[in-house]
Amino acid sequence: MEETVLPSELTARFITQKSYYRSKDRTVRHNAFMPNKNGETSVYRTTQLTESEIYEIGKRYVADIWGKSLLGRAEIFVSNILKRRLRVQADPDPHPRHANIVDWPEDKSKHKMIAMELADDAQLHLINA
Repeated sequence: MEETVLPSELTARFITQKSYYRSKDRTVRHNAFMPNKNGETSVYRTTQLTESEIYEIGKRYVADIWGKSLLGRAEIFVSNILKRRLRVQADPDPHPRHANIVDWPEDKSKHKMIAMELADDAQLHLINA
């Protein structure tokens, strides 16, 4: 995979918790995109992958590692992330398509607002739904 993540690329934030989406209207919740303690949100670059390839990455490199079930994914274009003054940085560990959303503001009170905007831009894809 290229080191540079292009604005036109599609990324997936894999969902292993029901608290990451609303069942009723099938929308993504902000907490799906909240950064971890290192100030990163893990995503996978999914452009040109089939549904089964995307599922396999999510199951093997996210759900299985955390000992959880893969419930689905929140898809978002890199361009929508860049609009929030964030960056998507390639990070090929644990998988060549892995990346992190970085450059979150130091002011943690802004994290929720930005995560809400990302969730609004994301499209939810649930498994078996």
